Amino acid sequence: MAFRGQCTRVPFTAHHAEFGRLDATRTDLGCALTWEAIHRARAPLRCPACEGQMVARVSVLGLRHFAHRRRTPDCPLAGESPGHLVLKADLAAAARGAGWQATLEVSAAHGGWRADVLAVRDGRRFALEAQLSPITESEVRERTQRYAADEVEVCWFDDRGRARPWMTAVPSLHLTNPSQGLRRVRGVIARFTAEAGWQAVEHVSLTDAVQWILSGRLVLYPDGHVHGWNEEHPDGYSGTFWTAPSYAAAALEEQERRQVRVQAENARWQREEAAKRSRAAAFERFWARTGISRGWWQAFEMIVCGAMGLDTFFGAPSPKYGDGRPLYGKKGDSVHVLAVALPARLGVWVESTPVVVDTVTRLEHLAQLAFCDVKVFLAVPGTNRFETHWVGPQTVY
Repeated sequence: MAFRGQCTRVPFTAHHAEFGRLDATRTDLGCALTWEAIHRARAPLRCPACEGQMVARVSVLGLRHFAHRRRTPDCPLAGESPGHLVLKADLAAAARGAGWQATLEVSAAHGGWRADVLAVRDGRRFALEAQLSPITESEVRERTQRYAADEVEVCWFDDRGRARPWMTAVPSLHLTNPSQGLRRVRGVIARFTAEAGWQAVEHVSLTDAVQWILSGRLVLYPDGHVHGWNEEHPDGYSGTFWTAPSYAAAALEEQERRQVRVQAENARWQREEAAKRSRAAAFERFWARTGISRGWWQAFEMIVCGAMGLDTFFGAPSPKYGDGRPLYGKKGDSVHVLAVALPARLGVWVESTPVVVDTVTRLEHLAQLAFCDVKVFLAVPGTNRFETHWVGPQTVY
């Protein structure tokens, strides 16, 4: 049977009055009947969808099929292309090769869906859909949901040159055309490594892909970005794809590790920001309490650091040192506190750490705060030296 102009529907299945359902893709037609018994014979065949009379034929592509004796545009099995026939036959062969019972053109009892190929094994049902005609993403999603409502898994297949947008939204595989030789998967089966992320797997045959999906060696990964998935899209593919369970688990573990790293980084950033705010607030309190201008502080700092003669620097006001500013000395890789400038309070640290002040008034105020003998350095303006004093409770000496 030649196909000219608009494609005429040529189903693979028919109903025989005596032998029941016939499947042209099976050697024995599914009921131990030879093709010769019905081909070019007036066999009692009817369409399983519209009950119209059918005949057994062989296309120019060598495909055995059935055809309506009369044109039936209203039949739900009308309008199938040769390419669709070939793809359905290939899908059925791959499912049977995996040890599944594969039946073509199966309709739900309630009429909600019609599977091109329905693979069945151990209570599982899996629809293999050859989708070559135009369809929108919303339509293919809705049809996928109808299958899911009846606990039927599904994968959609397309062998046209350009991958269709809906393939990113539903379980699907983009295939090579049979004119290119053995059918292979163009996209998307992927493997995962933490270093490279998701990478497309090349040179997978349709037979292997279908068998891996049916056997659970491939599982659906709901959303990801795959690099280099075919020659038309070397930059990548984002959406639904198939992968091995081990890769899916590895991707999940890496995602969790990244989330932990992100959370740790966010926590570190928050700590740093909190420390900056706390430091800024401490300085504002220090300047307000001491009444020292920044200009005078710079002069005071030069006196102190110059007199020390060491690699010294002041830190931020610290509650640990009575809100005074610790003076650090650095020697090699070690840093230690040499003194504390202008504290508001004294603590046990004064028993071993000197205090630095800038005026006699502050020196006398320290004497009022002292609960033990405290060594105090008084910076002498206009010089790079200190006067050393000891203060005790109410005493300066």
